[in-house]
Amino acid sequence: MTVIQLRKGLDISGIGEYLAIVILANAVQGLVVLPLWLRWQGISPFQTMRKVMPALSIAFFSKSSTGTLPMTIQCAEKNLKVSPGIAQFVLPLCTTINMNGCAAFIFSTVIYLSQSHGIEITFMTMISWIIIATIAAIGNAGVPMGCFFLSASLLSSMGVPLTLLGLILPFYNIIDMIETSLNVWSDVCVTQVIDRKFKEHIK
Repeated sequence: MTVIQLRKGLDISGIGEYLAIVILANAVQGLVVLPLWLRWQGISPFQTMRKVMPALSIAFFSKSSTGTLPMTIQCAEKNLKVSPGIAQFVLPLCTTINMNGCAAFIFSTVIYLSQSHGIEITFMTMISWIIIATIAAIGNAGVPMGCFFLSASLLSSMGVPLTLLGLILPFYNIIDMIETSLNVWSDVCVTQVIDRKFKEHIK
């Protein structure tokens, strides 16, 4: 592979691999982990996804889980028959703190750009950033490019030039679409499981 350099010592030959990892991480979480969890809870993942497809479509094109929230609540209540009290409490809460896609993006981006800048990444560094990315994603705004700017603040604190984010910016639009869809899908899964547990408890 031809090595492209923006400046001496800056190797960005792995940009394709980086993008593949980010997309794959979202795909595994959304199409493998969450469906298996739903199945384990006795819920059909295919039927669930089909019934919330209007919300997932809006999330994909709007890139805003907060903007999608009214439709997500409507799909949960009308299509999945989630109790209104559960849907209207859990979904807004999940929209704020349940950012699966954002956590994956932060971790992958920090590791890739740190390596590109010549910062050594050890196993313990990776473990630390898994924890940091998870915690940081909790406070991320559910708006377009919210995760991008959050990553910028983390990289700035590490002394990594923010101009390096320009490498990712041309591709971020599609990443943001996928991440937002995953976040909303994850919110729906959590809400339906909680609703099922609640209804089983009061029987």
